[in-house]
This record gives sequence, C-alpha cells and structure tokens, in this order.
Amino acid sequence: MSRINEQLELRLAGTFKQYIRHAIQHSLTEDVTESDVLQVIVNIQAALELLSKLYVLKRTGWQGIIKPQFHKKPESEVLLAIENGTITTTPYWKNKEFISDEIYLNEDDKSLLDGFQNHRNQIMHLGMVTPSRETLNESIWFMVRIINQLDWQDTLPTNKRYMSNSLEYLLGDKLYKKLIKTSCYVDEAVDRAYELYDDVKPCIQCGNDSWALNEEDYRNCVVCGYRGNEDALGFIDCSRCNAKGTLIYDSLNITSNTFSNAKCCACGEIVPVSQCHVCEGVSKYTEECRFCGDQG
Repeated sequence: MSRINEQLELRLAGTFKQYIRHAIQHSLTEDVTESDVLQVIVNIQAALELLSKLYVLKRTGWQGIIKPQFHKKPESEVLLAIENGTITTTPYWKNKEFISDEIYLNEDDKSLLDGFQNHRNQIMHLGMVTPSRETLNESIWFMVRIINQLDWQDTLPTNKRYMSNSLEYLLGDKLYKKLIKTSCYVDEAVDRAYELYDDVKPCIQCGNDSWALNEEDYRNCVVCGYRGNEDALGFIDCSRCNAKGTLIYDSLNITSNTFSNAKCCACGEIVPVSQCHVCEGVSKYTEECRFCGDQG
C-alpha cells in the first residue's frame, strides 16, 4: 500500500467511526428531540460520504478520490497537502455514482439514499426539519441496507475484520447491545440477508439467521459483521441437533490433527470431528469412519 493510500485510509476510517457511533447513539434515544434528529441526519450522511470515499479508495487507489491536479505531483507533495488540509477530493455525487453501480439498491434503497442527502441539504441551507421518530427508524434501515454493503469492517484493525463481532467492536459493547435489543436492527438485517443471498446460515458469533455467503466466497453476517473465508471453513451435519450443514470446522488444519473441535452455528454445541485418512470424509470423531468404515 502506498503511503498516500495509507494516510487517506487512516483518516477516512477514523472519522467514519466517530460519525456512525454518534448517529446510532442518537437514533436509539427514547424521547425524540430536535437535536437528536439533527444529529442523526448530519452524522449518518457524513458517515456515508466518508465510507463511500474509502470504498472507492480500496478499489481504485487514491487517484479515485483525489482531484486530477494532484495525480502527477510527487508523493511528498501529496502527503503534505493531506497533512495541511489543502488536498481536494472528488465530490460526493461522483462517489455515490460509483457505489450505486457496485452494491445492490432497489427502489426503497435509492429513496433512502436520496432522502438522507435531501434532509442534510435542508438542514444546511434552510434549517431544521420537524423532529420525527420515523427519521430515527430510517437511520437503522440505512445502516442495514446501505452501510452494511460498503465493507465498514475495513475501517477496523485487521484482527477485528474477520472471525470477530466487528459491529460490537465498532460501536462499543454498550451501544451495540442497545442497538440489538431496543431497535428493529436485527429483524431488518435478517430480512435483508434473505433478500440478497441464497445461502444463509445462523451466525456462529451472534446466532442470528444472517450469516450469508456472498459473491466473493466469504461469509459475512449482515447483523454483526462476522466474516469467514469459505475456503477455510467446512460444514457438515450436526450430530447433536441434527441440523443440516451447520457444524463448522477448520478445513485447513483438520488433516494435521487427530481431531478438531467444531461448533454448530444452530445449537452452539462443540463437537470433535476428524477427517478419514482413507476416504477424506469428515465426521464426528470416533474410532471408525462412518463413510468407509476404516478403523483408523
């Protein structure tokens, strides 16, 4: 990664996290005030604009979000412009066009995307809109339907992007639990998972039916952001609850161990499994392979 990419990613990611936390915090208020609505609108739109820049940056490099007059300058000059605030970036509408071509947006999603932008523009140019609980609910839908498709996990430290409850790390334990327990977030996210993906399993981290296999061959939980590379995961039927294809094991290291502990994403039970050295079938660890009968 170039030093320019690194600096831009660091700034975009850090500020995005501040904006999205403030937006969610105010969207979960019990007594809606004008200040809460204003904070939700401004922060959710700002979070989107920064995250969309980061999304473009990850896919095109820094030239995709920095205006052309900087493209041929020496790296040292570009870094200095970033540091002193004289760098100029591409307008939001351009990044919006990019992400609109990259992610799934139905008519409701497009209305939501345009709606928050219009709300923010009204506030900036005409003053406050009338406070409404509906605006707070829309911010939760926005998180589920828009933000969750823009790889917000990439704003986190590397060890929190995969095999981790990324959303809890992003929001903090207290705010995460409040979001899960007191809003429509989980129900909306589960519905969204089934709307967008064909292969959805219970999430091994949060337990919701929202762990979906995407086109990039990794599983991503639409609720908590738990990611797992499909190539590193094996799935067999659970011998404890009899659920189909829910017992998950480490497919990369199972051959190097006598047995490995697998976890069922349906019932949560831990089951030891092994791979037969004759037929290579994986099943519950026993003295005899249930596929070919080999005694080991």
